[in-house]
Amino acid sequence: MSEQSNEVPQQKERNNDNKNRFKKFMLNFGSSLRRISNQVGGISLKYFRSPSSIFWSIVYPIILILLFGAMFGRTIDTNYNLDVYDLDKSTESIALINALDNLPGLTLNIIEEEVDQIDDWIREENIVILLEIPETWGVKVSLNQTSNLTVYIDPSSATAKIILEIVEEVVSTQNINLLDIDVKYDVLLENLYTNELSFIDSLVPGIIMITISTIALFTSLSYDLEEKQSGILLKLATTPASKFEWIISKQIWQIFIAVLAGLLTILFALIYSFNASSLHPLMLVYIVFGTMIFSGIAMILVRVISSPDGVIIASVLITIPQILLSGALIPLDSFPELLQYISRIFPLYYLTEGMRFLMLEAATALWWRFFLISASLAIGFFIIGIFATNWKKDS
Repeated sequence: MSEQSNEVPQQKERNNDNKNRFKKFMLNFGSSLRRISNQVGGISLKYFRSPSSIFWSIVYPIILILLFGAMFGRTIDTNYNLDVYDLDKSTESIALINALDNLPGLTLNIIEEEVDQIDDWIREENIVILLEIPETWGVKVSLNQTSNLTVYIDPSSATAKIILEIVEEVVSTQNINLLDIDVKYDVLLENLYTNELSFIDSLVPGIIMITISTIALFTSLSYDLEEKQSGILLKLATTPASKFEWIISKQIWQIFIAVLAGLLTILFALIYSFNASSLHPLMLVYIVFGTMIFSGIAMILVRVISSPDGVIIASVLITIPQILLSGALIPLDSFPELLQYISRIFPLYYLTEGMRFLMLEAATALWWRFFLISASLAIGFFIIGIFATNWKKDS
């Protein structure tokens, strides 16, 4: 009985200790949240007092989307017109014309009038491409004899070259059918970007990520350097606020500004028929990753930069190559193979491609690779940045 009577007070004492520890934890947690919210408020006041910060965070993404949207984002008329002059009017020529006429995006203009000097007539009518089917063409085709079609083309016209490729593809198909080749198998190729995303759709993720990288590097470097030189960090070290709380406060504000910049980019992209239904909720995760990556880079760089000029040089050296070579603005398939490999070293490449794959219904499973790489870069740079920020020594 004595042992049981001793265990009851001990159990009550342990319970009281646990309750006291829990209360202490909640009090410390509440105090930490209050300090973080106060610091976020102070950062926001400082932000709105800086015209340059407002420019880079709000005006800059609007200018980018309006500029590149005006250059590349308007709906392009993909309906091509082909003039056809049929001198044969045979069953074979009609079959060829029908094959061309059944193609989506290609409209035929059959010339019914007689033309004496075809070259002069084409120049007078400002025609960039014309298909002429010569007389006896159908007879030669029916006898399996070589019979050529004549295409008059303006070599300076990009549209005419596209139409010529269409005509050559149809002719090649017709030749295969005439030779009666037994096709054992076939391969169907689809371009995901062409089928599901317009240029303006694929441009929006790039603009958002470029804005985030610019905000994080230019503003974070400027703020961190100012705090370092003014001695604010040393003063903060004497307050109850911890280094972690201060960094989290700045990160919360950076994420807020990044989301705001993304919303502004999407809003103004609607001017150029941006497909808002292609947006995915997980894009917010990439925005968070982007702020963590470039904020971490800024925290690392501020350890070795001691002047405002150094801030500008470092920001330009990091942002400009990424903007040009990461595929954020210019499609990578237009780059030489060497530059395509170089693009893989930039965080902006993985962030932008990850967001684009989320917008592609047929390729949502492919975004995991970019997600994992982006997450690793975000966690890695941010942790290194936290350790690099030592406010007790950097004043």
